[in-house]
Amino acid sequence: MSRLIEQRARWMHGQLQADCPLTDLFDRVMSRDIVVLHDVFPRAQLAQLRDEVHRWGQRFDKKPPQTYVDENFHAIESGISPRQKTPHNYHAYNFNQLPAVDRSLSQILSAVFEPLRVFQNRLTGNEAALERNALGQKLHPQIIQYPAGGGMFGRHQHPLEPQRVGLILGISERGADFNAGATHFEVDGKDIGTDFVHNIGDMILFRFDVPHWITPVDPDVPIDYSSARGRWTLVLPFY
Repeated sequence: MSRLIEQRARWMHGQLQADCPLTDLFDRVMSRDIVVLHDVFPRAQLAQLRDEVHRWGQRFDKKPPQTYVDENFHAIESGISPRQKTPHNYHAYNFNQLPAVDRSLSQILSAVFEPLRVFQNRLTGNEAALERNALGQKLHPQIIQYPAGGGMFGRHQHPLEPQRVGLILGISERGADFNAGATHFEVDGKDIGTDFVHNIGDMILFRFDVPHWITPVDPDVPIDYSSARGRWTLVLPFY
């Protein structure tokens, strides 16, 4: 039976480790266990990253929703997804050309995305990079804000390959940046929520084809897409 498993993150020789060997961790995730690694990065580092990304978004015009370009851009996605046919409401910051953003922001982002890239590859056996491989696949570093006032993402799922394992790093603090809203998974017909185990600095690992959704974030307050309030996550899609 699938479970929600909590482990402590550890750094050894500059590489991220879990409490168990990565082979065991991969097997657990492939068996549809939902794993939460606690304290992967310091909270202050992630708060700075979040604030810098928000400021970057304030400096550049938003692209239209459902924009697919191999560039650095941000866009508000709200309504019904034409591809997945699910309701959603979030602000996506896409860093498809991460080295091309200004130097200071690139360094702040790379200090998190690069060790996660190495960890994800070690865990899955992939050789994912920021540059396209022979199949045209590459990593797409992304930061998502589910704004206070109803940020959410309806139930959806992804193909298993080539990603294999999804990771969701929390970069906002429950009780400070937002109060309600979390990632939920459907495993063996059961709702596995991460409301009280996933906070800033914690990372969820899940088999990428497991159905999941984001419950509404602070739906009882007015929404303000220019505000930094809300639930922020960092993800690393590979396609």
